[in-house]
Amino acid sequence: MFGFVVANPEKLTEAQRIRYKAVYCGLCEDLGKDRGFKCRMTLTYDLVFLAIVLSAVSGEYYTETSGRCPVYPSKKRKYLRNKYTSYAADMNIALAYYKYLDDWQDDKSVDAFAKSLLFKKEVERISKCYPKQCEGIKKCLAELAQVEKNGILVPDIPSDIFGRLLGSIFAHGDFTEQQKLYDFGFALGKFIYVIDAAVDLKSDIRKKKYNPFVCYSFNDIEPVLRMIMADCVEKYNALSIKQDKEIIENILFSGVWTGYDSRKKGNKK
Repeated sequence: MFGFVVANPEKLTEAQRIRYKAVYCGLCEDLGKDRGFKCRMTLTYDLVFLAIVLSAVSGEYYTETSGRCPVYPSKKRKYLRNKYTSYAADMNIALAYYKYLDDWQDDKSVDAFAKSLLFKKEVERISKCYPKQCEGIKKCLAELAQVEKNGILVPDIPSDIFGRLLGSIFAHGDFTEQQKLYDFGFALGKFIYVIDAAVDLKSDIRKKKYNPFVCYSFNDIEPVLRMIMADCVEKYNALSIKQDKEIIENILFSGVWTGYDSRKKGNKK
């Protein structure tokens, strides 16, 4: 359900591309160096966005280091890390873990169960540090599973649930901004759920899998996406952004549509 909240590199300056990549590498370093190499497999650009937004709202500076990536060791990489890349690393692991458990409970996927065991110990630690977020992820995924089981074809219901999930993750850090961060995360979560359902529509119909938009044509969904993103942008504008404004707005105004535009061509009905 993730993979859309990425930058459009063609519209970033060279300096912005380097900085964006350095935060990605910093988050990867947080996952691998401090939490074990296996945790790198959970990394997504969506959680890089979380780290960038929380750092931008708080004004938290990054610590810059460099080193050789164990996956691509041919040249040194720059790492930008702070307490929010560390937080995003924990949320990366928690999201992966509870999704694997959800897949095991729903589909009895042995592969998903085996993967969940890899992160069980880490998630026990994360749950003690961030009980509210972990409980929110667990609860919302369970609610989504029930919605899918019942075949509820009201898109607002599952998208609101995923909005609450992401909102609880974004509501972290500076207390004065927490409600605004929640509202932004909620709107973004709704958008992620709907855009994922949109690009999977044709495949889900063919495979007879749950999709709340089965009664819609692909083109009918796009106005819904535009409306949700407009709300997301409105909530973003309420935040006090102290750094990396250009990178964040590249992602919101351009990047989120890049993957969608490339994938929608093969999914129109």
